[in-house]
Amino acid sequence: MMSAARQHLHERHIQQSPRRETKTVRQRVFKGGITKGEKILYPLALLAVLFAAYMVISNYASIYIANHEIQQTETVIASQASVNEGLSLQVKGLSEPDRILSIAQNELGMTLSDQNVKVIQSQNLD
Repeated sequence: MMSAARQHLHERHIQQSPRRETKTVRQRVFKGGITKGEKILYPLALLAVLFAAYMVISNYASIYIANHEIQQTETVIASQASVNEGLSLQVKGLSEPDRILSIAQNELGMTLSDQNVKVIQSQNLD
């Protein structure tokens, strides 16, 4: 009987005391590898650097093109200025009063009559 009583007490003791489950707590140990956050940050930083380099090179190229166009325009302006200067010298030469008078008398058969000459004085609008 004793063994039956002991067995009964043992079962009762097992029923009364709750079973304790032991949980194993795992601690993360950093092994020196790359973390998930770094795996995301490094490519993003690389993309940012590449984008900044692209923007710098793009701006440099557009500035270079603009400077080249400015130089071409300045060259055209300088050549046109020399043409204009030559034409103004021609105008001065062709508008001399002696030349105009000789063409009028010799080629067109006109005569100079002092009675028909009217002197007009210019008024300065300053």
